[in-house]
Amino acid sequence: MKEKELRAVAKCAICGKSIGHTGVPLFWRVRMQRWGLLPSAIRRQSGLEQFFDGHVTLAQVMGANEDMAKKMLSVEITVCETCAAEEQLPVMVLAAHGAKQPDEAQP
Repeated sequence: MKEKELRAVAKCAICGKSIGHTGVPLFWRVRMQRWGLLPSAIRRQSGLEQFFDGHVTLAQVMGANEDMAKKMLSVEITVCETCAAEEQLPVMVLAAHGAKQPDEAQP
């Protein structure tokens, strides 16, 4: 990680402190993605499997190989060592912390 990128992510998304405040030269970059199933694509694939009498492999080969899920949210956050070890937050809360970092470049 180059200096410019490090400076952009050098703040913990949970406690808001600098990643170096722990005294340990380590931190976490956490990427979370939320996906939603596409029912119409799943129904099509399931129908193809039924058409081929339950032969899943044959249905996979003969199918359109379309997306079965769609990415709904992608967030990457920085977490200091203290928060990584001590905090217990649900993934949705962590994702909300990531959404509060607008200056951070999203991949």
